[in-house]
Amino acid sequence: MALKTKKDFATQASNIFDAMTHSFNDKEKAETIRFFLSTITSRIATTFIMSHYLSEQKITPSKVYNKLSPLYGSKSSFVNYVALGKKRGYLFLECDKDDRRQKYLYPSPSFIKIWCTFLAKTKGDEISSDINWNSIVDTAAKVKLKKIS
Repeated sequence: MALKTKKDFATQASNIFDAMTHSFNDKEKAETIRFFLSTITSRIATTFIMSHYLSEQKITPSKVYNKLSPLYGSKSSFVNYVALGKKRGYLFLECDKDDRRQKYLYPSPSFIKIWCTFLAKTKGDEISSDINWNSIVDTAAKVKLKKIS
C-alpha cells in the first residue's frame, strides 16, 4: 500500500505508536520490546540484525559495530547492545565451522517472534494464524540448541 494522503500517514503513525506502546500481558515479551526500543542505538542495531537474519545473510558483531558507528551511535554503545543481548539470551554467537575466529550473530527464536509481531503491528496487521514459525526461527533454534548442549 502506497502512502498518499494525510489520513494514510496518520494511520501509519498510529500503527507505529501502537506497536511501540503495545503492552503484552507477558512480562518477558514486554521486557524484550523495551530492550530493542530503549534507545536509537538499540532500534537501529535490532533492525540491522533482524534484516540480515530474515534475509538469511550472516552477520558478525564487528559488522554491526563497523557499519553503524559512528553515524548512529558510538562503537561502545553497539558493543554494549550486543553484550547485553547475549547476557539476556536475546542474541547468540556461533563460530564459523571453518574459521573458529569468525563468530556470527543470531537472534533467539523468542526474540524473532516478538520482533515479527512488532513489525506486523507497525503495519496495522496481525500475524496469520497459520504462520509456520519453524521456517522463520529454524536457523536460530539450531544455534540456540548448540549453545544449550
